[in-house]
Amino acid sequence: MDSHNKIVIQVANNVFSPMGFFQKGKSRTWLYDCGYCFVQVEFQPSAYSRGSFCNVGIAFLFEYFGGLNETLGFDYGCKRITINNTQFVEYNNDDEIFEKQIFQLAQYALKYAKDLMRFKSLKYANRCMSKLIFQKWLKEMLGKWNGPIFDYYNAAMIKFLSGELNRGRRLIEKLNSLELESPFKEWAEQSRLEFCNDELTAEQVKTKVCSMVNRRRNYFKQKGSFRKMPDINFI
Repeated sequence: MDSHNKIVIQVANNVFSPMGFFQKGKSRTWLYDCGYCFVQVEFQPSAYSRGSFCNVGIAFLFEYFGGLNETLGFDYGCKRITINNTQFVEYNNDDEIFEKQIFQLAQYALKYAKDLMRFKSLKYANRCMSKLIFQKWLKEMLGKWNGPIFDYYNAAMIKFLSGELNRGRRLIEKLNSLELESPFKEWAEQSRLEFCNDELTAEQVKTKVCSMVNRRRNYFKQKGSFRKMPDINFI
């Protein structure tokens, strides 16, 4: 392993492991388990220089479609960490300087990650997602691009987990009202059929969401790179 990679992994492990994060295999990614989502800290390499960017965000464990269920995305709050007015820490063959800079990068990343770790509380997550949906509505009213369509779906799933059946369903209906192309259109329609059946109670819909989360948790548990993942099911 290259010297700069060893430094990144050692520093990140020292900073994030004591906070309850686990390393994803031998990668430069650390995850904090919130049950229905991960807080993801990725020390992203560059194709052009030795060193690292650092991306932090929430990866939800709701089911989407196709290959999206087999990987983790940055679904909420994605932020590229900046230090000294730069996003990339370059390795210039000086281990000591590089280690200090990566430590500083990791500290800034941890500070932001601590805010996202509050998503372990569904009440907090629900409040954040409601604010996001309101901001999307304002941008839509102004004719601006208001972000990815998955925001409506993710917000709906959190509403369902919080017992807010009708508010969750309105978000699914909003998703279906958009002009979507395949495969997004079919996915949105399937979500509507799955969760907007009037015969389903709030508790039954919550159970459906918990089951989908546990299916993805079980999928990742079977991977060697997730062997450090807590061996528990979501409620």
